[in-house]
Amino acid sequence: MDYLQPLSGAIGILAYALLIIALFRTKTEQSFAAFLLWALLDGIATVTTILEHGNYWLALSNAIGSTVITILLMYKKQVSWSWVESMTAVLVVICLIIWYTTGEQAGIIASSLAVVIASIPQMVDTYKKPEATPTYIYLVFLTANILSFIGGSAWTIEERFYQVCAIFLCVVIGVFSLRKKRTTR
Repeated sequence: MDYLQPLSGAIGILAYALLIIALFRTKTEQSFAAFLLWALLDGIATVTTILEHGNYWLALSNAIGSTVITILLMYKKQVSWSWVESMTAVLVVICLIIWYTTGEQAGIIASSLAVVIASIPQMVDTYKKPEATPTYIYLVFLTANILSFIGGSAWTIEERFYQVCAIFLCVVIGVFSLRKKRTTR
């Protein structure tokens, strides 16, 4: 099952490639704040998980992909910041302080929870405009997250906590993206 970890990273990169294509070819919109915060937090999750010799492939693909999407959203001028983003950023900073003061294992927990908190702007945007978030892309992300979870070599924080958080946020965003599509039939 060791192949599942790098496979999940590769599928994560595929999901980002699909999102990049959607951002260029469709009316897809994504939250700049969420992707900016995800880029920072996934970088932290990658480094701390590597330091703890854990399952880092998914976090690494997310760090790379989120960084590229953040740059693309700036290029497309899809940048906005409201009180939701400000509140989310404050909560993320609190998680980072916890990580900094408590060490790597607590850092994995804090940065993983911060990734979920950083998802709030994307969750809000998807809830308000579900048609702007392609469901299939978040299903690909969900697939990568599930494979990474299954590929964990042990039931430890280093191997599975980040993945559980990533599964949760993809399920929420995916469900929100289906919301309006059901009512328009």
